[in-house]
This record gives sequence, C-alpha cells and structure tokens, in this order.
Amino acid sequence: MVKLTLQLPGMSPIPQPSPLESRFTDLGSVLSGLLNIAFYVAFFLAFFYLVWGAFSYITAQGKKEELQKATARITWAIIGLIIVFLAYFIAQFAGQILTPEGGLPF
Repeated sequence: MVKLTLQLPGMSPIPQPSPLESRFTDLGSVLSGLLNIAFYVAFFLAFFYLVWGAFSYITAQGKKEELQKATARITWAIIGLIIVFLAYFIAQFAGQILTPEGGLPF
C-alpha cells in the first residue's frame, strides 16, 4: 500500500487517513454523529419555516387573517430556533462536563 503525505513548506508532513479507518468506532460515536445531523436538520427546518412565514407576511396584502397566520408562523419559527440552539448548547455543555475528552456522552 502506498501512503501519500502532504507537506507544506516549512511544516511537518500531514498524513492522509486510510479509507478503511472509521471515526465511528462505538455506539456513542454513531449516536453523536446522528445527533449532530438531527440538530442541523432541525435548524434548517426552523429557518425554512421562518422564511416561509416572512414570505407569507409580505404577500398577505393587508388581509387580517393571512397576516395573523404569517405572524404565528414567524413566532413559532423563532421559538423553534431558540429551542434548537438551547438544545445544541446544552448537549455540548453536558458533553464537556460528563466526558474527560470533551465529546458527547452518548
């Protein structure tokens, strides 16, 4: 097997990882990766809901019922974004406290 390395001028060589090596070595690392994906998806959905509410608000043309629906969408999207951010930071904080390496505990 041929190993390739990258060497920047004045720096030590940077070895390339083997394609057979996996960073998912146990159940905890798999769940941690899935949790990060879930946070990204939740953030994207909440942001999309916020943009949808803003677009609905702009296109409501002054109709009270449509303005109320759009305002409710925007409000719930902001609440969703806050919940996603808080959940992410609480998980990161718990990971820092509960594991000596600083990773997520699950």
